[in-house]
Amino acid sequence: MNDCVYIHESIPIEGGARGRLIELLRSRWGPHLERDHGVRLVGAWATVGSTAEWPEVQVHWETDDWEQFARAQAGQYPMEERDIYLAEIWNQALEFRQHGHSMLLRAAPFSPDLAALTAQNVIGDVILHEDVRSRPGRMGDYHDALRSEYLPLAEARGLRLLGAYEHALIPNVGLNLWSLQGWDHWQALMETEPDDTELSQWTERQGEWLVDIDGFLVAVPPAAALRT
Repeated sequence: MNDCVYIHESIPIEGGARGRLIELLRSRWGPHLERDHGVRLVGAWATVGSTAEWPEVQVHWETDDWEQFARAQAGQYPMEERDIYLAEIWNQALEFRQHGHSMLLRAAPFSPDLAALTAQNVIGDVILHEDVRSRPGRMGDYHDALRSEYLPLAEARGLRLLGAYEHALIPNVGLNLWSLQGWDHWQALMETEPDDTELSQWTERQGEWLVDIDGFLVAVPPAAALRT
C-alpha cells in the first residue's frame, strides 16, 4: 500500500535554460524542500521534444501522506513570510520559467514509492509518461486491470513501473510513469509493437475503462546538466 501524496509539474521553459532549471531543482530546490518540509524530489526530467511540447521540464515530488502534505503547504505559503529561502529560489527561477501546470495525485495501492524505486534502482535514462482519462468512476477498475493484466506484460517487455496515479482533485484523470532501459529499448518496443498480439489485445481492452490515454517521453539528464 502506498499512502504517499504526489505533485507532478509540467513547466514550459523560457529560452534555452532547461538544463539550468533542472540543476537548480536538483542542487537547491529539492534538498531544501526535503530538509525543511519533508517533500522529496523523485525526478526532474526533460520532455523529449519529438514526442510532446518543448522545451519543457517535468518534475515529480513525493510526500509521506496527506498530513505531511498539509504541513509542507502550511510551512511554505505565503513564501515571502514563511520560507524566505524558497521565495528567493522561486524568484530566481523566473528567469527560466513564467508558469507551469501541477497535478495533485494519489498513488494506486500497487504503485511503488521513492524508497522502493531507489532500492531497486528502477529509474532509467528514458521514461514513458502517460496521461490517462477514464470513463466516469472507472479509474479504480482501470488500476486493478493495470496491475493484474498489463503489469506482467509490461515487465516482460522490460518496462518498470515508476508510478500509477489518480488526480486527487479532478475526477477521472490519472498519470502513469514507466521506466525504460534506454533508447535501444524504446527502438525495440516500437519495432515489435505492430505484431505484438498481447499488447494489441490490451490496448483494445483499455477502452472498457478509458476515454483516452496519451503518451510521450521524457529523458533523465545526467548530473550537472546545464544543457539538455
